Amino acid sequence: MNRFLGILALALLLPVVRASAGGGPLNTLVVVNSASRDSRALGAYYAAQHGIPPSHLCTIKTDPRASSITRHFFEREIRLPIMAHIANQQLEGQIHYLVLCMDIPSRVDNFNGLTGALYYGFKPPTPDAPRCHVASNSVNQYFGSEVAYTSSMGWNQTNTPIPFLLTAETLKTAKQVVDRAVASQASFPEGRFCLYGSGDPDRNIRHRTYSAVARQFAVFGRQDEVAVKPGADPVPSRPVLGFMTGRAHLPTQYVEMVFAPGAIAEHLTSCAGMIPDPCLNQSTVWDWMRLGATASYGTVSEPCAFREKFPDPTIFFWYARGFTAGEALAMSVRNPYQGLWVGDPLAAPFAAPPSVEFHAPARHAKVADEVVLKLSVAAHERGAPPVFLDLYLDGRHLVPVARPFAPVGNELIAQVGTNRFVYPVAPGENLFAAVAGLAWAVNANGAGQITASAKADRLDITARQPMDTNGQPLEVSATTKQGFGKALYIGGAAGTNRLIVEDGIGRASALFHLGATRRYDIEYPLDLTPIAPGRHTLTAVVRDGTAVQCQSQADLPFVVEAAP
Repeated sequence: MNRFLGILALALLLPVVRASAGGGPLNTLVVVNSASRDSRALGAYYAAQHGIPPSHLCTIKTDPRASSITRHFFEREIRLPIMAHIANQQLEGQIHYLVLCMDIPSRVDNFNGLTGALYYGFKPPTPDAPRCHVASNSVNQYFGSEVAYTSSMGWNQTNTPIPFLLTAETLKTAKQVVDRAVASQASFPEGRFCLYGSGDPDRNIRHRTYSAVARQFAVFGRQDEVAVKPGADPVPSRPVLGFMTGRAHLPTQYVEMVFAPGAIAEHLTSCAGMIPDPCLNQSTVWDWMRLGATASYGTVSEPCAFREKFPDPTIFFWYARGFTAGEALAMSVRNPYQGLWVGDPLAAPFAAPPSVEFHAPARHAKVADEVVLKLSVAAHERGAPPVFLDLYLDGRHLVPVARPFAPVGNELIAQVGTNRFVYPVAPGENLFAAVAGLAWAVNANGAGQITASAKADRLDITARQPMDTNGQPLEVSATTKQGFGKALYIGGAAGTNRLIVEDGIGRASALFHLGATRRYDIEYPLDLTPIAPGRHTLTAVVRDGTAVQCQSQADLPFVVEAAP
């Protein structure tokens, strides 16, 4: 069994090999079309840049020149070969993302997007419904969940990964998209998320929610990171972190934009996913890739003006929390069946992953029978403590090494002015249940004047009388205490120290996490007898205890010696 050695006070951690948010290289399957030289080249490049092992490279064969594919050939040439590869390589439950590398049809039966059909099945029009409608049984259950995506959780009653089509007009541009994603990891770029409009209210159907998104940034003290201009779309003076507009055609001045690595950009229009030949000569996702974006979204057939078929503006708040581009885009579209997720899903510029480092045995060591692994893990300076640690052998999950302690008896506390709300964590409750319990405590004791709601590890608070006797917004805090627990296994903090007041209503938000120790050593005895002699690679993957589950990984190549 594993033995925790305590805090490593003097350890000098080497640079982390790779970092991401919920899901990383070992959770990604790269799909290439053997009928396309560019697809094969892009897949090899993607795997090399992200450090994805050979077992995670899947080859299919389909017409590289086709823009649409029939349902029959979609099943035979695309979906079934991908599922067979996952099964044959024993990767079930491990793959959270599919990256399909260019020169693969982008739509199915000229109606569903390729990524939508792979994600939760083909969704035909509802019988006898008008032409403009939302198809029945097409709700994305991951929509708005605000938790890391794990395929084994069975979203939409399936265990399928989030699919992305990594595509651009040229192989060179597609490789640049990959480079931008790799450069974005935990980079915390300076810039702005732009919630813009076209001036045409019929096209800018999302503008009513812009102010709520800006307020969400404000309650975490990040109001300078978002710009709201629902009636215009000027070229931003700062680097673009995310861009949302209602234009059908991207104006020529957009070439002046500077996109930060990892930027998500999209425009609400009918044809953005119709590549290579969009309807009405509208701009497409390819235009965003050319301009410098790393991920985008577009529809492949006329979606009509249904907001549910396009990314919700909250996407930028989720992305700013640290979720991957793949998770943020997948969470943002309620009914994605006519859409196409495009770009690199592993981009995560605002992830703050913990680090992990092997100390023993040495790299390329020759070992036999049993080896004692010595590792150290540490929190990112901007992130939460490390609490999950898993070992992978040659790209496949091997064993869980560490898991968080249950915070039974610990207390979650929210204070608004002189009003103090406390919730002790009950047996069997996880982090999300504990935060929901604190929301219940606020609502039960707030006399209707102070209310709260929970979203995974996030608590939102509303106060109807937000000012103190001096006319200042009430102070607000979120903390945790040991309570009757054996130790403190949970933490939390409010986004600002005072309520944010707008239209006479005060608002605040807080984030909670599992884990209290920010740095420690682990020893783990690993039985090597089931492992075949020869060269192998162990990968340690560490994750934090937030809803984002930011992660890092480190590799240890070694040699198992044959028995004498």
